[in-house]
Amino acid sequence: MLKGWKTILFNLVIAAVGVLQAADWVDLLGSERAGLAVTAIGIVGTVLRFLTDTPALQSRQGQA
Repeated sequence: MLKGWKTILFNLVIAAVGVLQAADWVDLLGSERAGLAVTAIGIVGTVLRFLTDTPALQSRQGQA
């Protein structure tokens, strides 16, 4: 089984929510800067996933 796909999916969802908030949902979700902050968190989280000990979307050798 590939490791890391849930982390990437979660961060992409957070980034998408941030974009939607910044573009259209400012009144519903908060200030304009909040959307940009959530987008940045999602992008940084995704980048960090690629820097961890198990490469994203690859399984560890010797583990099921």
